[in-house]
Amino acid sequence: MKSTCLTICLTTLALAACAVPTHEQPRDISAPADCPKDWTTLWAIDSRVKQLPVELRQELSTLRDERRLATEKDLDKNPELKAKVDDFNRRATQWYATSAYAILKDPSPEMYSISQTHDAGDRNIDISTNQNMRILTDDWNRFWLWGFPSMLSPTPIMDTSGQPR
Repeated sequence: MKSTCLTICLTTLALAACAVPTHEQPRDISAPADCPKDWTTLWAIDSRVKQLPVELRQELSTLRDERRLATEKDLDKNPELKAKVDDFNRRATQWYATSAYAILKDPSPEMYSISQTHDAGDRNIDISTNQNMRILTDDWNRFWLWGFPSMLSPTPIMDTSGQPR
């Protein structure tokens, strides 16, 4: 009976001590989460496209027309068009990531809470979990009377642990 309880206890402790991610890690600031990988697939009425400057929007409509004329197979065969699209995507993403619109949506992307970064939050969670599991182990040992020897012997037993009681 005691070994079964011990097995259940150790299994529970092992499962509870597994690290579980509690939040999303910080993303790359140079590419906001809502930033598309390919700008030519967006409609002109998309709010992200409306945030681009007029020159980039005009270039986007031109690229969209060129791409519409070329099928997917032709895009692979046409390295010039592919290079133009890749260059536009890079420039549009760079502009969008530094725009006031993207910055105001998440002004402090590296922060996890008011005063902690994601790494500091992870550290605090890990330290608290570790301390709580050690406290739980001590409580569990006291519950099963494993934390100290029994004092019910008719003869005095010398304390050999070196710890005062």
